[in-house]
Amino acid sequence: MNRTEKSTIVDGLQGNLGKAPFVLLTEFRGTTVADVTRLRRELEKNGMRFQVVKNTLARRAFAGAGSHGLDGFLKGMTGLVLSSPDAVASARLLKDILKPYATVQVRAGYFDGTVIDTDPVKVVSEMPGREELLATLLGTITAGPQQLVSVLAAPGRDLVQLLANYANKLEEASSEQVAAS
Repeated sequence: MNRTEKSTIVDGLQGNLGKAPFVLLTEFRGTTVADVTRLRRELEKNGMRFQVVKNTLARRAFAGAGSHGLDGFLKGMTGLVLSSPDAVASARLLKDILKPYATVQVRAGYFDGTVIDTDPVKVVSEMPGREELLATLLGTITAGPQQLVSVLAAPGRDLVQLLANYANKLEEASSEQVAAS
């Protein structure tokens, strides 16, 4: 492989790393070509990508993409799993997709600028998803106006309650007067 080809591979990998919020470093020693191809197809169906890469080229691409801290995990046969734009959904799918491939070992993950070296698929998959975060945000945004309406309605509600109690008191007093006479 000449320099131009290496440069093209590094540039392509940097571009892919920039698009993927979640990256897994895997070792696939002992995995058959048929299994790697099947894994690659399953990942592609779900918007992810599996790329076998030379460690030296991966180091250059990680350095160029600003993904630091992964150099220590680049040993042996390295395959990168690049997630879809929704990292949490990708991690949840990866839990199921990787189960039948016992020879594919996850070494580390890179998520949002952080290296995760202990079961990165589990760590990211247990985070709240995009929809859950949006629902929480919406609840937080609407809570303020709801509380404001409640506070503004309280004096009127209290006045109505006070007048109702006063009317009940007057009725009781008039009924006692009628009963006494």
